[in-house]
Amino acid sequence: MTSSIRLGRLFGIEVGFNWSLIFIFALVTWTLAVDLLPADAPGYAAGVYWVVGAVGGVLFYVCLLAHEFSHALVARAHGVKVAGITLWLFGGVSRLEGEPASARAEALIAGVGPLTSFGVAAVALVIALATQGSALISDLLSWLTFVNVMLGLFNLVPAFPLDGGRLLSSLLWWRSGSRQRGVHNAVRVGRVFAYLMIAAGALELFLGQVASGIWIAFIGWFLLSAGASEEAGSTIRTFLRSVPVSAAMTSPVVTIPDWVTVQTFLESVAPNHSFTTYPVHDASGRLTGVVRLSDLVRMPAPERAEKHLKDVARPIDAVPTTNPREDLSALIQRIGADLEQRVLVFDGGALVGIVSPADVARVLTVRQTLGPRAF
Repeated sequence: MTSSIRLGRLFGIEVGFNWSLIFIFALVTWTLAVDLLPADAPGYAAGVYWVVGAVGGVLFYVCLLAHEFSHALVARAHGVKVAGITLWLFGGVSRLEGEPASARAEALIAGVGPLTSFGVAAVALVIALATQGSALISDLLSWLTFVNVMLGLFNLVPAFPLDGGRLLSSLLWWRSGSRQRGVHNAVRVGRVFAYLMIAAGALELFLGQVASGIWIAFIGWFLLSAGASEEAGSTIRTFLRSVPVSAAMTSPVVTIPDWVTVQTFLESVAPNHSFTTYPVHDASGRLTGVVRLSDLVRMPAPERAEKHLKDVARPIDAVPTTNPREDLSALIQRIGADLEQRVLVFDGGALVGIVSPADVARVLTVRQTLGPRAF
């Protein structure tokens, strides 16, 4: 899950949120302002309820940030790099670069999240009791107490990507001695919980509770999908561990002047090469972006003669980069879906290669066929 909007950095960790956050913020604010607060603390103007509801929405995501920062800080303390934190529809996610070195480290990284939520709930409860003279504030903090307890309990469900799934995986890893086997068995357990949630959602729909039924079933489907993705990702990382980027990258790289028109490129350059991705440079030789053949051929014919490569190139600072010595497994975990946009490989400041999904698939196929010693 990548950030749509970046909020800044805290403790050296980049924080952002996905567009889906807006929907949940609106839902939380509306629930507090229209339903919960007027019922528990009557007598205030509608505008007051909306302001306090909006504050509640912000505090809700502050609590989620505390939960995710606990994961990130403990991960960093155990030698796992943290690419950032993203808040989104289902709460938050800490994007870790690499994997914990031991089952104990994974258990600590996973377990600290629910503990933090329970700790935040305890603090909110104490403040709620201390502010009982103000029904509005006390009710808001009581709601935050409930939400954080539920957040902690829900995250203990043994299904990926929840903390409970990772705790179970770490336990099975410790018992079996294999992280991949631990993930595989934990996914099987999580699949049972996911199907139970889908069944519960279907039952709710049958009983006429349409909204809650759809929501519960959707969460179950999400857990089912996330578990499959976790297992597939674990298998891929296992096969690609200790394989350097240099084993997969396409090299040498052909760079093109960015002042060439798209039409000229398609007629005179592309037919002479088998590449699908081309970095472009300015008159001084400085790289300015990357163009992909698939994007250029879809352009309307009149635009090809008018536009230059620099007009349609993806900016160079938006293209992920690596070095020839980075593990492929670490690279994939670090950049995720950005691999589809290609990765530029630099060594000592010089561009030495490009990595594409096809390059990784080739290496993976060889490793799966010949075994870990293929490279």
